[in-house]
Amino acid sequence: MEFKTRVTEILGIKYPIMCGGMQNVANPELGVAIAEAGGLGMTNMTMFPDINDFRNAVHWMRQKTDKPFAVNISMIDESANDKIKQYIDVCGEEGVNAIETNGRDPKQFIDQIHGYGMKIIHKVPMPRHALHVEKSGVDIVSIIGAEAAGHPSMNLISSSILVNKAAKLCTIPVIGGGGVCDGASFLSMLALGAEGVVIGTRFINATECKISDNHKQWIIDHQEMDTVICQRVIKNIIRAAHNDAADECLRLEAQEGCDLATLMPVISGQVGKAAYESGDTSKGIFTVGQDIGLIDDVKPAKQIIEDIIAEANAIMNKLNALQ
Repeated sequence: MEFKTRVTEILGIKYPIMCGGMQNVANPELGVAIAEAGGLGMTNMTMFPDINDFRNAVHWMRQKTDKPFAVNISMIDESANDKIKQYIDVCGEEGVNAIETNGRDPKQFIDQIHGYGMKIIHKVPMPRHALHVEKSGVDIVSIIGAEAAGHPSMNLISSSILVNKAAKLCTIPVIGGGGVCDGASFLSMLALGAEGVVIGTRFINATECKISDNHKQWIIDHQEMDTVICQRVIKNIIRAAHNDAADECLRLEAQEGCDLATLMPVISGQVGKAAYESGDTSKGIFTVGQDIGLIDDVKPAKQIIEDIIAEANAIMNKLNALQ
């Protein structure tokens, strides 16, 4: 069974599996590998602050695969509207299939995205936001629970609640995430009403991911209790590896008057990128989910996806036998 859903139909992919838009991690090589394997590959706009470098990256991806792939475009910074429009133009001109947005309602960009024939997936923190952006005209909504790497809701509610409720509220397809790394967690999202899944941490330990081997080994060596929540003080919480950088972030947050400027020397994307390249797992906010407790190897993205689908089918057979 290939698990055909409205997500696979809308996006033109074989399996309802999307790569997370991971900053400094969702590199073009990983995106192409996931696309070729039947999922929705992804790269991230923030990895390419120079628009010409960005164009070269997505052009390279389009040359390497004729399968669908997407670009994550963060909309947190409202002062960057002109830049966002330029990046969307590049995506449309270079044959990107979908845009994943997050941060705020993408309503003002939807006509531009659809004008190129691209689909828009919007990531939301809570079910009420999913219903709001459905009314704005997005094609698919994604939502992740507290288990996930990156930025879950400030309320830290689990995927089992958020995905379930969003799927009940929305008429457009929902993609669910948070702890998805194998066939069982993949099926759990579909059982909750999602029509696709978003996977982050599991794809960090894909062969094609350009993060250092030390970071991949850190995931293998650690368990589900080895993550922490940082950045509460700036109301942009993040689940990350419990390393020295996370401890320093929490120490600074405990001080009176702590703000974004106080935290930036520890949490900035540039610091994280340098750590990913050097292999220093003590530095940088290393975003990983609680599913690190279920990940014990590194293998090609194609094998990760095929193993998930094979395990899901085996579980389906087992459940059917219970009837």
